Amino acid sequence: TPVVLASQDPPEDPKIIFHRQPHAPDTQLTVGDIDSETLQSAKIFWVSACSLSSGETGKSAIAWLNQRGRNSESIIDLDYRPSFWPNIEAARVAAQEAIAMCTIAIGNIAECQVALGISDPQEAATELLKRGVRIAIVKMGGDGVLLATAQERIVIAPLAIKLVCGLGAGDAFGGALVHGLLSGWELKQIGEFANAAGAYLASELMCSDAMPTIEILNNFIDTGGKRL
Repeated sequence: TPVVLASQDPPEDPKIIFHRQPHAPDTQLTVGDIDSETLQSAKIFWVSACSLSSGETGKSAIAWLNQRGRNSESIIDLDYRPSFWPNIEAARVAAQEAIAMCTIAIGNIAECQVALGISDPQEAATELLKRGVRIAIVKMGGDGVLLATAQERIVIAPLAIKLVCGLGAGDAFGGALVHGLLSGWELKQIGEFANAAGAYLASELMCSDAMPTIEILNNFIDTGGKRL
């Protein structure tokens, strides 16, 4: 695992420094590291756009998505770290290649701008749907979360929290999103649960150590973001 340093300056958008040279282990995954049966049987396959940036892992991730096709749920997280890429155009090309093989795309406004050249949330969602995903999710910060399909669009209002640290909020959001999908929930319930998970983590100092349980999140939603 490569070394990562984080600075809470500012807390809502911590600065992250990655020490990945010359070859970080997470860039060296090969296609054979996931056998075909496991790849095809996975109910959800999640790929971060960061993994597409370099090394064997980037090639392998595209190959895995191609093998799964759109018959199975595959998610592209448009996560963007400038230091991973030579330029925005390279990141955009890679993201769009992955989007074309995924069923769900998720990103914040800045990440949609990188991937699509579009910063308006509604327009970004429309473009993602045009590119073939069945669910487009745009995280809008203080304006909440937009979830869009061909049939409906839902905006989940933000929860009023005291922001402590933004690190890990996206991971919590993603984990809760996957839980909702696997549980067969309606789009609104999935959005509310994922939104609450991200908000809860952002109100904590720690990252993985502070990940909430289902019970904690249900209480957090019921109280509108207040702690019991």
